[in-house]
Amino acid sequence: MPDGGDHPEPDRSPADRDAAVVPDAAAVPDAAAVRDAAVVRLLRLLRRPRLLGVGLAALFFVQSLRPTLLPRDWLFQGVVSGLALTLGYVVGATLTWCVEAALGRLGRRPRALAPAADLRLRLGLGLLLALLVGWASRDAVHDHRWTWERLDHEPSSAWLLYGGTLLVALLVCAALLALAWPVRWLRRRTARAGSRVLPRWIAAVLSTVLVLWLAVTALNTWVFQRTLDALNEAFTVSDLEIDGDVEPPTSRLRSTGPASQVAWEEVGDEGRLFLRRGPTVEQIAAFAPGGEAVEPIRVYVGRATTDDPQERADLALDELERFGAFGREAVLVVVPTGTGWVNEQLVQPVEHLYAGDVATVSLQYSHLPSPLAFLTEEEAAQETGRALIDEVDARIAELPAERRPDLLVAGESLGSFGASAAFDDLDDLVAETTASLWVGPPETVHLRREAEAARQPGSTQVKPVVGGEEVLFANRDSDIVGHPRAVFLQHADDPIVWWDWQTAVTEPDWLSEPLDPAVNPAMEWAPVSTFLNLAVDMAVSTAFDEDFGHKYGTQPLTAWVAMLQPASWDEDRVAELRQRLARLPR
Repeated sequence: MPDGGDHPEPDRSPADRDAAVVPDAAAVPDAAAVRDAAVVRLLRLLRRPRLLGVGLAALFFVQSLRPTLLPRDWLFQGVVSGLALTLGYVVGATLTWCVEAALGRLGRRPRALAPAADLRLRLGLGLLLALLVGWASRDAVHDHRWTWERLDHEPSSAWLLYGGTLLVALLVCAALLALAWPVRWLRRRTARAGSRVLPRWIAAVLSTVLVLWLAVTALNTWVFQRTLDALNEAFTVSDLEIDGDVEPPTSRLRSTGPASQVAWEEVGDEGRLFLRRGPTVEQIAAFAPGGEAVEPIRVYVGRATTDDPQERADLALDELERFGAFGREAVLVVVPTGTGWVNEQLVQPVEHLYAGDVATVSLQYSHLPSPLAFLTEEEAAQETGRALIDEVDARIAELPAERRPDLLVAGESLGSFGASAAFDDLDDLVAETTASLWVGPPETVHLRREAEAARQPGSTQVKPVVGGEEVLFANRDSDIVGHPRAVFLQHADDPIVWWDWQTAVTEPDWLSEPLDPAVNPAMEWAPVSTFLNLAVDMAVSTAFDEDFGHKYGTQPLTAWVAMLQPASWDEDRVAELRQRLARLPR
């Protein structure tokens, strides 16, 4: 047994001792082998991201920074740029995979570079892309400054604009790619299982199609639809819930009042606001020539009353009859936005200009905000607008010509889309109404598309000029002149107006024509990215002061005055009313 003591080293020959001191040359790697091994390990790391994917990600990132209609803060821009990074990388990686699969099938795989050359190429391209991203970020900040100054919008600090945006973008991209890992894992396992009975390339293609189909179906069924259903239910509950001790109006000329058949609990938050707001008789009389005024009528029917638009329209007509609306000088039909919101700037000018002798009626078609309502309630908006306007128009037509009230129609944003469904074309609009006002109409409003297609040579898409003076398109208050019968208010910097699917593949006229003074001179069209940037702009379209983006301030007053030409209303009286309306809550 070993005793742990010292033992003498056994005798060895000199040759044996020399061999023990000098190691075997084959067992010691030389410097070149060590260097090549390090290069290979680094290449393995760098090869994970596809070069084409990285290149397209950088390109998409740069495009996401290009000037658009409205500015964004660094955090929001970082999220947008992160989505752009992810989209670019996914597109590039997918294209690379498809090309590699095709070349492999044809037996024409490209010759691989030596490790050192491959490493130099990748590092060089990476440095080039980093310089490109840095230059583009600096250039974007410079180009956006014009928009910031026009909107009197203080930009973020330079550090946040550069570093903050890039950091958030990288974090968003990393998070999204991590979420995609289970999909890649499932595709590989499916392809491996399929290759046991099918050729590898067929198994790879089929597994990719199958997994993508499953992912899209799952996202649509379990994420998109479930989310929309949950949001619809949540907004419905919130909309119908009555906060505090808010009581219905006491007037017998308002829905939910003592003489109404509409329930206070069924008109929703925006309906309750609309029915409780409005000028008093005394406030109207203060502006009325002669100082005399009557109480305006307001009718509102909520979505919760019934899901059938025609039944809601019939109930609204009964309310109008009950309150004596068709004995008034005018009936104003307003199709609201998605939540049921009625802009007081559309209604109160008319109530003042007619000295209160007007009835306003509106129907709610959705509990959702307009962006969500556009996705799910687009048809409901059209059916509601058509049913209500047709009912009111038909009832007025039954009266003797000398007793018929003026028919006025108004709609804002998605509401203008709903109201437009009641008219075949611009001629029908002018023939059926005394005056109509369309505020921030989206591209889906066919009346607007008709005007753009038929505009006179030399007029622009932003402000088309159609035959005669009855239809007027205005981008700002000073454009409203003459005596039109229909006015379309559409800011040149309103993304809700100019967002259009066609901009993804075709340059719109409003960018190729001389730019409106409200559009950044550095803004240029690019495939896909302009469309996506406009979509993002819509999210901040109401984040700025009145008369910018999708906020039109008191411009509806100017439009109504031009269309109605009220007697005894001079410029001073209109200016005084404008000051009062400017103080109204939005």
